[in-house]
Amino acid sequence: MDRIAVTGLYLFALGAFAAPAAANVGLVLTALAALCRPRGALAIMRRHPVWLPLLVLVAYLILHGTGFALARGLSSGDVEVLQDLAKFGLVLPVGLAVAGQPSRARRALLLAGTGLLLCMALNTHWAELAQALTDGVTRLGFGLPMIAFGLYAATALLGLVLLTPAFVEALPAPGQRRAALVAMTAAAALLGMGLLLCRSRGAWLALALVMPVCAGLMLRRRRVPRPAFAALGVLLVGGLLLGGESVARRLGDDSAAYQALADMAQVEDVGPTLGALPQDSVGLRLRLFGLGFERWRERPLTGHGPNAGDGVIAAAGDPVLQSMAHLHNTYLELLVRFGALGLAAFAAVVGGLAAGVRQEVRSGAVPAELGLFLAGALALTLIWSAFDFRLLTQDFRFYAVLLGGIALGLGLPRRGVVACAS
Repeated sequence: MDRIAVTGLYLFALGAFAAPAAANVGLVLTALAALCRPRGALAIMRRHPVWLPLLVLVAYLILHGTGFALARGLSSGDVEVLQDLAKFGLVLPVGLAVAGQPSRARRALLLAGTGLLLCMALNTHWAELAQALTDGVTRLGFGLPMIAFGLYAATALLGLVLLTPAFVEALPAPGQRRAALVAMTAAAALLGMGLLLCRSRGAWLALALVMPVCAGLMLRRRRVPRPAFAALGVLLVGGLLLGGESVARRLGDDSAAYQALADMAQVEDVGPTLGALPQDSVGLRLRLFGLGFERWRERPLTGHGPNAGDGVIAAAGDPVLQSMAHLHNTYLELLVRFGALGLAAFAAVVGGLAAGVRQEVRSGAVPAELGLFLAGALALTLIWSAFDFRLLTQDFRFYAVLLGGIALGLGLPRRGVVACAS
């Protein structure tokens, strides 16, 4: 059954962005393999730092949902939210499939990156691409929501910088190293183009903050071969030169909101002036943040229920705000829905996963560059989450289950715990 688990892991990774149906089949395979020997899986999970926080989170969500069900009943939206959150439990079989083996994690990440490039290829419309490259305004998501694609492309670029150079350096023949370097450069160019064309400022900011730190740590450890680093540097400079004008234009789209914020900084009573902000991207987000914060303050500990975020928008009283899909901030959504206790429980689970990886990196069982990539991907996601909310969507769930499952698996002992008992 270990082979079934690994096959499911790789199929899930390859299809996560390009073929959701195949990804779901992969997840079913990993789940079946884990269920084949539940006692062994449970025994090994109990030793992971995430086990206790995970139990606390599950217990909190059950008690939270039960309390609201008894108090006022759960709406269909509440039930759907809880069902979507339950699907994150698929992190467990994915982690058990990784089973403490960095080689499996690397292959899964390589397949996921290949799947993202395949997604771009399958969803590229040449007329739209040409328009986006020339007008500096058109935004592309390549079959995915544009803001979400920015996060996935940024994560893939980070993986190229941190993980592939060591692979290139380990190849025995010079010709193989040159071919791999060309392939890595081409992949970085395509992903960089996609990141520019999605025009997601949240993804740009996250990558601008995280990439220099991670690259600096890699250089400090002398883990990036100079040819690979030089090639990536040329790509970065070239991308800034070619796309600098469109980047500047995108960053300046909300200049009126920035000016309004500067004026508000000199006003003591800021609350009432939020409604006067321009109806651009930044202005609308800040107005939503204000509404969400006020709603959260009414029940700061436990929030208003699993689907309370939609209620905040529906009660906004402004048609423009009511057209927004969510509060555009993951932390605020969790606070409004589940309160500070719920947000703390989610954070504890993330901290448990990180602690497991850190423990294995320090012991030498997990390569430092793989641990650094997971830390960088987490930082990217945490920064990006301040500007969007996709926790309940399939594409983000696949992204989170893949990275969370790999983090979980690398913190487990190196053994095939999902094999069936004979």
